[in-house]
Parts: sequence; structure tokens; C-alpha cells
Amino acid sequence: MNEQFLHYIWKFQYFDKANLLTEDGNELQIISLGIHNQDDAGADFEDAVLKITDTKDKKNIMEWQGTIEIDTYGFNWESHNHATNEAYENVILHVVWKNPKEVYRKNGSKIPVLVLEKRIDERLWLTYQEFLKNENKIACQGYWNDEKNKENINLISSFEKMINRTLDERLIRKSQHVLSLLERNSFDWEETSYQILLEHFGFKKNNAPFLQLAKALPFKIIKKHANQIFQIEALFYGMAGFLSNTNNIKNQDNLQNEEDYLKKLQKEFRFLSHKYSLQGKEVNLAQWKFLRLRPSNFPTVRIAQVIGLVAQQTHLFSIILNAKTLKEFYSFFESDLPLYWKTHYNFNKKNKEGSFNSNLGKDAQQNLIINVIIPIRIAHSLYRQKEDILPKRWLNDLKAEKNNIINLYKDLEKIENSTLKIKTAAQSQSLLELYSQYCNLKKCLSCEVGKEILRREM
Repeated sequence: MNEQFLHYIWKFQYFDKANLLTEDGNELQIISLGIHNQDDAGADFEDAVLKITDTKDKKNIMEWQGTIEIDTYGFNWESHNHATNEAYENVILHVVWKNPKEVYRKNGSKIPVLVLEKRIDERLWLTYQEFLKNENKIACQGYWNDEKNKENINLISSFEKMINRTLDERLIRKSQHVLSLLERNSFDWEETSYQILLEHFGFKKNNAPFLQLAKALPFKIIKKHANQIFQIEALFYGMAGFLSNTNNIKNQDNLQNEEDYLKKLQKEFRFLSHKYSLQGKEVNLAQWKFLRLRPSNFPTVRIAQVIGLVAQQTHLFSIILNAKTLKEFYSFFESDLPLYWKTHYNFNKKNKEGSFNSNLGKDAQQNLIINVIIPIRIAHSLYRQKEDILPKRWLNDLKAEKNNIINLYKDLEKIENSTLKIKTAAQSQSLLELYSQYCNLKKCLSCEVGKEILRREM
């Protein structure tokens, strides 16, 4: 038994309420079960209303309004330090699975206790256990093609409800990350936009070192060298740690100009790092991941693409904020690479076929629109408390992403009479949120699909 299941039971009142008595033997009537408190602090349900009748004196009827605390066992009241926490002074009922115990508020007054152990249908708990023990990546996957469930559970409708919900949740969650960085940057939108942009140039595998690089090398320094490609190269590759190893040309069969290029970068970086007091802030070279990446996705190439972009853009945020069409962003992400990186994928590592197209592809550009542009726009709309209708419209205009997680949900399209077709980025983003925040965490009791399946057992 766990508290999440008990919260679910209380929220939907899935327990036997006949002859409901507190542990003191008093009659209990639930007028209002309360509102589920999703915050970590305070009791589990707020604004509940109960009526308790003294069985020894039927005229003694008390109506209580306050909070409900739910624990697996009675002793959790003490072990969770509720007795000394003022946030629990307003608790009017302690609901437990088993092993009740007399509990008291901080002021010494006694709290009624309700035990649910013999009031919950065992089939409901067993079905929930199936979710938890299921070896499928998505716990309810086995129900999608079950003929019995096709007749009794409108799974597609439940999934559509979740898709609508998780899109908003994903946009809010990502925008909160932007707002968190904004606060750390003293509400500098330009610097924050730069950091978010670099973070997602890591394309997941290198997100962390790219964000660290952005924090170590502020955009205000880059802007001072606008259109000075060589200086910007020195700053980026130096702060990324790639210029720290002076032996990385040793034992290599390189042309003299290769060696000269690297030495000139190192010399320029020594001058600039001293000028801007950047010494000791470099990213540790070991943080960059190259394994199982195509050369075009190497962090060295991604840094070159960033250089090509920021070297000619001194007002990132205004471009992001003022754009009205997706076409403007595709143009924004098209940039010319530094000359050296048109033929190299690492220092002294030439592409065997000579020059290659190392510019951002269409999928990569779409990825940045989804993960950089849209969260920044949403965050700004929340900050200004003014709705921005374009981000959602763009997500519906962009095609659905293709990856292993989205493929897990493809069988939903094959269900008989299914109306769900995964075509847009709005849908794929919703499913990614559904998987990461619900399915992967086995939070079936918070999901409309999981609740629909459990309702069948009632």
C-alpha cells in the first residue's frame, strides 16, 4: 500500500461509506472531500467539510471545515513530524490504511481517525499493482488491444484528454525553467535567451556542458566582438576546454596551416580570457560527449554552428519575441560556419570527403523552435501576464517528432475506430510529457487512462 493509491481512493471516494465511523466510534459524514493539495507542504486535501455525530449523544453533532491528512499508517503522523508542524493545525481527519493511532495537533487537541483497510475493494488494489509491476514501458499498453477493454473503456477519449492536458503542462514546465534562469540573470532576457539557445544546441547529450558554457561565457562579451569570427571562435573553444590541451596536434599527420590555426586560437584565447577574467571558468573537457554521435552532431561542430549564429546576431531576444511566422525562425537558424569548420568535425579531424554540409538540418531547426523559441515566448507571456497565441499555433503547424518514445504510442492509431493520429508537434510534445511525467514514473493514478482502467474494476 502507498499514499498515492490512498489519495486516489479518497479523491474519488472509492471506498465503502456504509456505517462510516471514526476510531472513537462516532458517526462520520463526508459533506465535501476537499481539494487535492498538489504542493509538498501542508495536508493532502484542503477545504474539506465533515459532520461528526457523537454516538453516545445523538444531539451532539459537530460540523468541521478544514484539511484532511492521509497516511499509510497511524504512526506516520509522528514520524512525518505533523504533530509539531503548524501547517497541520487545521487537520480535521486523519485517514489511514491500517494501524490507527491517537493523534494530536500541536495545540494538544485530538484529531478524529478513519481506517480504510476493510473498506476498499481488493480488486482495485490488485489492478493498481499490475500497473506497478508491469514490465512494459507503458503500464497500460496491454489494455490497448484487449477486446474486452475496447468495449468497456473509451481509451482514445482518455488519451485525448491527457494529450490536451500534458501539452499545457509541458509548456508551463519548460517556461518555468526559462523563468528560473531569468531570475538568476537579474531579469536579463537577452542573456537568458542566449543560455537557453546554447543549452539546447547540445541536443540532449550535451545540454549540460553547453549550458555551463553559456553561463561561463556571457553573451555580453560575445556582443563586443560581433562579426569578429576569429575572436569569437577563440572565446567559445577556449571556454569549452578544447584549447587547453596543447598536445592535441601531437603525432598527427597535419598540414602546417592546421597547426598554425590552433596555435593562433590558443594565443587569442589567452589574451581574451585575461582581458575578461575568464581564467579557471572553462568547461571540463571530459564533460563533452562524442560517443555514438555522428560527426555532424559532435559538440565541436555544434559550437561552430552557435558561433555562426551569434556572431551576426546581437539581439537574440528581440528576434525571438518579434517573429510572427515559422519561416522567420528557419531563416534565423541559417548561418555561415567559420571557414575551418566547413571541412572539419574536430580539431585536426578533416571530413574524408572534403567539404560537407554541417549547417543545421530542418529537423534540428524544428527541435530548436520547439525547445528554445516556444518556451521563451511562453515564459515571456507568463511574465507579462499577456497571452501569446502563436506558440501553440506553431506547434500545430510543425510536423510530429519521430523518436523511440513516440513510437511507443503508435499502436493507439491502430485501435479499431481510433480517431487519434499523431501528426503534429503539439501531439508529439504532449506524448513526450505524458511518458516522462506519468508513464515512466508509473503515475497511473494521476492519468485519465489509468483512472479509466481502474474504474472498470469498480
